[in-house]
Amino acid sequence: MRITRPLALFAAAAAAAMVLSSCSGGESAQPQNANGTSTAPLLTIGSLQEPSSWDPAQANEGHLAPVYQSVYDTLIKREPNGDLSPMLATEWSMGDDGLSLDLELRDDVTFTDGTPFDAEAVKANIEHFQTANGPLQSNLASIASVEVVDADSVTLVLGSPDPDLASNLSNAGGYMASPAALDSPDLAASPVGSGPYVLDASGSVVGSTIKLTRNDDYWGDPLPFDAVEFRILPDETARLNALTSGQIDTASLNRAASALQAQGAGLNAPDAYSVNWGGILFFDRDGALVPELADVRVREALAIAIDGQALVDVGWEGLGQTTSQVFGPDTDGYDESLEDAYAYDPERAKDLLAAAGAADLRITLPISPVFEPVIYDAIIQNWEDIGVTVDRHQWGPGEAVPSMQRGEFPLAFMNLAQRPDWNTTQFLLAPDAPWNPLGSTDPELEALIAQYPLADEAGQAAVSREINEWVVENVWFAPVMRPDNFIFFGNTITVEPQVQQAVPSIYNYSPSGN
Repeated sequence: MRITRPLALFAAAAAAAMVLSSCSGGESAQPQNANGTSTAPLLTIGSLQEPSSWDPAQANEGHLAPVYQSVYDTLIKREPNGDLSPMLATEWSMGDDGLSLDLELRDDVTFTDGTPFDAEAVKANIEHFQTANGPLQSNLASIASVEVVDADSVTLVLGSPDPDLASNLSNAGGYMASPAALDSPDLAASPVGSGPYVLDASGSVVGSTIKLTRNDDYWGDPLPFDAVEFRILPDETARLNALTSGQIDTASLNRAASALQAQGAGLNAPDAYSVNWGGILFFDRDGALVPELADVRVREALAIAIDGQALVDVGWEGLGQTTSQVFGPDTDGYDESLEDAYAYDPERAKDLLAAAGAADLRITLPISPVFEPVIYDAIIQNWEDIGVTVDRHQWGPGEAVPSMQRGEFPLAFMNLAQRPDWNTTQFLLAPDAPWNPLGSTDPELEALIAQYPLADEAGQAAVSREINEWVVENVWFAPVMRPDNFIFFGNTITVEPQVQQAVPSIYNYSPSGN
């Protein structure tokens, strides 16, 4: 059933928002620094969530990336366009057999507790990351050992080839903390890194504000803000109100209705772009929680029962495109012929349920406050139209991602980044992937995954397409859309989007005029 929703409510809300000030919470630009760029006293970012721990091994990506980047440098830096550049590592090279990665390190970096950064620090951090049971532990699973060559050189010895290892060292797997702090229980509350900022504990309030001040001893080029505040605003309306009233400088919005109001208030935004896919993740592909989900016909029925175009038109106000695959258009695994693999077909969905003996299927759909309620309403209505009984479970603020990554529900709606081919495999599909919490696997898929790192460039592209085709055929997910991303900011700053990341990195903000 196609759902419609009048736009008058959004237009009225946008008109109301226009009377609010679009000025920024940041102060006016100050005199230029040594490299000729303007500086400003404060950058205030509206954030959906805060870290559950400052231990870098517990770091997650997405909306938390700029928070961790403020206090922790990575071994390798990822530029806004996705290119990798030196950071704590000045050079890196993969061995000819793909089973080692050599890193040359900076020799002028000191952590905020006075401990020097060196090869021993890299070894300590990687080994800590591998054993701390963090949400992205699998990112460094390919590393069998870390060999210290000398103070400024280290070799990562791999148990199996990992084409995306350097990329993983530019994200959570590459954050470096003082080795003296890694075994301290204080690290959860007090980060000890080498990053451009340090935590101001006296100005921070759990659940409300993270205050960071400039690291005066930072080894690199100083960022253009003397201090950064992350205002923790998981509620979309509160985040939008803080943005339009100038209480914060910038924020990411998840709802198209909010984006329309931000536009109406005269706020700035980058050109339209998308980094995510949105849809249903079938966690319980083996039927441990809901036995019927082990049957691919049941998963397909739920996928084709969703009217994807209606969700784009209503839930995202047309600001996106429909899709049926988790591989993005800029990847080798993408296959245009798969875009409508789960075309809306409620009658066939009913037939599939009947053939699978699941005509009386009952499932629970957890609801996150992050997304527009109409999205959940539409999906539930679509499923009820084919005879499925749907129970709702309401997550509280900040509960959704941890709950999903623990595999507490058989399925859920989520937006996730469309990553490079191998990264998508390791992020979504491998048995130990962070978004495969119940460890789904299949011999055919495992064989394809094993082929990828051993193949040449053309072979990897072909394997990626085979993996994508297998995933679509076996309905591991029910992708619905590639929604536009909504980053808005006031007039005193500029923001550069970050490819394949939900929000910009901390390095991508600058005062207006830079």
